[in-house]
Amino acid sequence: MREYRKYAITLATFSVVLYVALIVAALGVLSLLLNRDVINETDAGALLGPSMVTAAILAWVWGILSSVLRSPERLTHIPPLPIFIAGASAYLAYCIFGGVAYSLGAGELFRSVTFIGDEMTSPFAIAVAVTGWLTAFLYFVVLLAKPAGSGAPEWPWEKNDPN
Repeated sequence: MREYRKYAITLATFSVVLYVALIVAALGVLSLLLNRDVINETDAGALLGPSMVTAAILAWVWGILSSVLRSPERLTHIPPLPIFIAGASAYLAYCIFGGVAYSLGAGELFRSVTFIGDEMTSPFAIAVAVTGWLTAFLYFVVLLAKPAGSGAPEWPWEKNDPN
């Protein structure tokens, strides 16, 4: 079981890289297609967007790894609830962390509420959720594709075949 958890954590690391790439691509393409900025507030600052994406990624990792690491045995099917939780938590973290960070920078609490409300209906936040669901689904597909007890791949001549 220890090897399985180690494999799950390693796979999560690679999935994070994929998730970051998909978020950056989705936000960039949507920004070009819609001809608008990802964050419309002009006084938001340069670090608000990357910190919102970082919060979404941390929530997403928590969503997928919590189900795998708490499981007493290997997963045998793709679990729909952790996939939903991963995407939804990334969406909420993206919106709420952005609102809190923006209000701290602006110094006004009410602007946090309006910022969160605007972000929750934004296509960019929806893209964070959709890419989170897609990447979580792919994570579990690849995690389940590894058979139990399989080690490193071997060439045909390295296998101990009695024939």
